[in-house]
Amino acid sequence: MLKRLMLTVVALCAGTTVLCAYGRVDGYVKAHQEKLTIYVVRHGQTIFNMMDRVQGISDGILTEKGIQGAIDMGKGLRTVPFTAVYSSDLGRARETARLAMEQNNATVRWTVKEMPELREVSFGIFEGDPNPEMYIALAKDLGIPIPEDGSLGPIYGALIERLGGTQGFLEGLADFNKKIDTVYRIAESSGDVYERLRKGLNTIISENPNGGNVMIVAHGQSIGFLFSLINVKMPDGGGLANSSVTKILYDYTDKTFIVDGPVGDMSYAEAGAKIN
Repeated sequence: MLKRLMLTVVALCAGTTVLCAYGRVDGYVKAHQEKLTIYVVRHGQTIFNMMDRVQGISDGILTEKGIQGAIDMGKGLRTVPFTAVYSSDLGRARETARLAMEQNNATVRWTVKEMPELREVSFGIFEGDPNPEMYIALAKDLGIPIPEDGSLGPIYGALIERLGGTQGFLEGLADFNKKIDTVYRIAESSGDVYERLRKGLNTIISENPNGGNVMIVAHGQSIGFLFSLINVKMPDGGGLANSSVTKILYDYTDKTFIVDGPVGDMSYAEAGAKIN
């Protein structure tokens, strides 16, 4: 009788649609509770990061500091057996994932799966420009006064306040860039970014139905949008450091995401830096 009941439960579960907190995921529903552990990593420092330039879909190479940061972060995660590794299809993310996994001694075989859905926001006409130029343009569009000395600190703070916090700032910046990019038409709106990230996250969840540990290497603002999808709060007044890690648990049973530890945690890289 018990065997027959178990078979019935399995039959009912097969092919069921999972409804997650951020949207819809089609895949396998487990008959027992299990969690997927997701390590969300921002890529190592690039030459564009060092020069404070808009990077977006432009692809600056990792600096020596960025390479070492990725190696240190990987050493900090060296005992984690990863069942899958994903990165944006941009070189800085792919290289960070490779450098990190080369330090791992708990994963027997691994490959980095590149996903365009995880790439950074496209900033349109501002790609490659100094970051202050883009922020000043947004501030002017919103009627925010520009300091005579052009200092970015007050401007950035005013933008965060006007747009309702870090997430509102990310969305407002994307929508502004989309609005003014009437020539090249490569900028993405916040809706564009959410749509592709939701698709990418759906794929990752469906490809890993049995729990385990997954690494996702992406970008400062794309991670911010991803966190908004799953109701993870970004740090107030700041972004994520290069080579930072945010550990998130996905529960297959109640379809929720829970942060396990600090958002943008640098302790993995700091611990790895102490390992020879």
